[in-house]
Amino acid sequence: MPRSADDIQRHLYASFLHARTTDVTLRIRGSWHATYHLHRVILIQAGYFNSLFTSGFAESTSKPGQIDIIFDDTNITRAGIICISRLYGGGPPLHVFPTLIPSTTQPLTSAFPFTSVNLHPPTPSGHHPATPRFLLSLLATSVYLSIPFLAAEALASILGTIGPYTVLQYLDFALGKPLGLPDSQWNEPDAAVGLEGVAQDVLDDASSVASSSIRSLDTVNIPPEKVFHYGAISDKIGEAAACWLARWAPDMLAFEERKAGLKREESGMTQRKAKTESPDYSAVPTIWDRGGLSVRWVCALASGDTLFVRGERERYDFARSVAELRRRHGIIEEEEAAWKTLFEKGIYYCHMTTEDVIDVSKDSSPTTKQPFVSIAILQAAHWQNSLLRQHITARPPAALSDARSSPAPTPGSPIQREKELGITQTTAEIAARLAASDPSLDQIGPYYLVASDSSQRIGDNGSSVHPPSVDSATLSMDDLFTTAFNTTSPASPTTPKPNATNPLIRASAGEANFFGIQTRRFTARECVAIDLAGTSRWTLHPPFRFAAEFWDTEALSEKQRSYSHTIWCGGSMFNAYVQVMRKKGSVQLGIYLHRQSILDIPGASAPRGDVEGSGAASSPRPRHGSLIGGEQVVRGQTHARGPSLPALSASPVSSPSHYSPSIHPTRSITPVSSTSVSGSLPSASSLANLALNAAGYSVQPPAPPVGPYRDTRQSVSAYFMISCASATGASQTRFTSAPDVFTVSQSWGWKSSSLRTEEYIEVGEGAEGVAGTRGREVSLRACVVVGLV
Repeated sequence: MPRSADDIQRHLYASFLHARTTDVTLRIRGSWHATYHLHRVILIQAGYFNSLFTSGFAESTSKPGQIDIIFDDTNITRAGIICISRLYGGGPPLHVFPTLIPSTTQPLTSAFPFTSVNLHPPTPSGHHPATPRFLLSLLATSVYLSIPFLAAEALASILGTIGPYTVLQYLDFALGKPLGLPDSQWNEPDAAVGLEGVAQDVLDDASSVASSSIRSLDTVNIPPEKVFHYGAISDKIGEAAACWLARWAPDMLAFEERKAGLKREESGMTQRKAKTESPDYSAVPTIWDRGGLSVRWVCALASGDTLFVRGERERYDFARSVAELRRRHGIIEEEEAAWKTLFEKGIYYCHMTTEDVIDVSKDSSPTTKQPFVSIAILQAAHWQNSLLRQHITARPPAALSDARSSPAPTPGSPIQREKELGITQTTAEIAARLAASDPSLDQIGPYYLVASDSSQRIGDNGSSVHPPSVDSATLSMDDLFTTAFNTTSPASPTTPKPNATNPLIRASAGEANFFGIQTRRFTARECVAIDLAGTSRWTLHPPFRFAAEFWDTEALSEKQRSYSHTIWCGGSMFNAYVQVMRKKGSVQLGIYLHRQSILDIPGASAPRGDVEGSGAASSPRPRHGSLIGGEQVVRGQTHARGPSLPALSASPVSSPSHYSPSIHPTRSITPVSSTSVSGSLPSASSLANLALNAAGYSVQPPAPPVGPYRDTRQSVSAYFMISCASATGASQTRFTSAPDVFTVSQSWGWKSSSLRTEEYIEVGEGAEGVAGTRGREVSLRACVVVGLV
């Protein structure tokens, strides 16, 4: 009877454990020094050894011998050599600690921040502890030895354990910093569990190395600072860490302030946990305080478009809090220079209310006694706001009376210009004015790029739900590992990438642009330098940025909408909403930007506990939630910016039924239905009750934003970006749109079957053909950028 594949595998693994019939000896020199008796036919499964044994080197001979291999990469540790056992089909199973795995019910992990859960639980017998340091070492080793399947496993575990206790360690790895010493609290063994007897330790003897056959495929001279970078794989980890930081920034800052003893109102999540557990903020990791992120990263995140803050005033408050949190340790000149730049350039004061600007002008640092922002910056913002108001309110009568709802035509056409403000310039126009030394040209800027139609996935390629659902896209590593396995040596994180500095062409995110979260602003000369075609459009007016949060999305019925709060932008009201489209066996989730009628302001989505009060029958919703998720656009997957569905008549706030035009594959005319206008708005209590009873989700009372003037045009033109993130925040999906025409009560947005709706909504159908719910306490979050043109 022939032996089975399992029998052969066990035989090979036993030969590995007991060093039977070996034909090659590897003498490893690196962070440890030991010899391994192995088999060539097994080792050549790894690209490193396949090249070593089959490419004409001296080691290609069949004679047994000793080969010395020097690991200059200090990220390769003795435990990381567990990858050799995987080539034999064995080795100890890895134990990923549940306390490090975020979920939709506990997006900041079960150990954060006040639970009695032990962050460092014991490892099951026979398992190797998959600590964050070990996973990074395993990844570095498998990349160096060119073992893609093992690198994929390590990378998936890293991306699946990004959380408050690991994010900075993973970010440092992506930035090329070497791994530090093991954390004693994890009880991480030096050698792989069960493989302690495979290696034979060798005492250091420099002369023996000189006399041996040294063969290292690494030909790169590593600088003294020991920077280790693994191409696209390092960048992918950096992207995921940056996305997580942008999503959880305000939440983590609140905890760190409480840890520091600074007075600050606790979040709803903290208040609820504190009722049942004694608050112990000592376990809160340091991220925003000194000793955490570098000041460069703090400023990049605080000024980024995807920082999850409600508006520019909240962005200012966030930056102010971080600066004061770090100043309590003392003043550092480097940080002070960074804060000055952040407060001058990273916050758009022209989009604050007059009251907020006045408050900011009176605000001074308790530490330095100096204002955070100079009065000149605030006056310049006021002037910029006045110019925009003049452009909007001083329009010709023909433009004001035009109520056509045609789709956005080609930029520069008469119809498009009729609906635009005339505040943009093409690159060619800027270049011509530079050449003519036009004194009216603002050469310093900053200029903001008018977006074009695109979509981009940043961060985790696959599902952030652990374990992944059957509907989640699996990790596709082929393209990701192409650059990583082109060489066996780590690359420099500053190595230029094609188009890496050109924002007009979608390129992979890297350290140079803070892994995709940096918001770029340009001078006139930079605009010309990066757009050789000269066709891109630019504006000196910064876009409006706001965050949207949607609760109880699982309660939405077909065509029902859940709205964000409404904002005032350049004389118009805008908000965002989500909508669920269910088909037999599938669910699509749509997210749209909506120009809101001032006569019909909807209530914003709210946590159920906030509307129902303490006497509500249902359990309170936690105030932390997950972002709306989306898959990367990969082979076989598409998404389209399509028409939004009409709102149901039972919606908590009535709104006109309409369809938004689609840009894929063609544009279409938007029908706009008439809307009846009531004499007064419903009371807050009636709105809340209507939402809870009819729709199953809660809304806040309508809150019309304050606006000093109104844009009376029926149609306005605006470009926009909607950035959505996965349930645990380790990735972002960004949709950007070229200028579209918005009539009153018109929406533009996207719906997609590749959006990860299974993170929030049960995709399968119930007994009555209605999609069920996951029953998880999550919210959907998005960051929206709107720019008038």
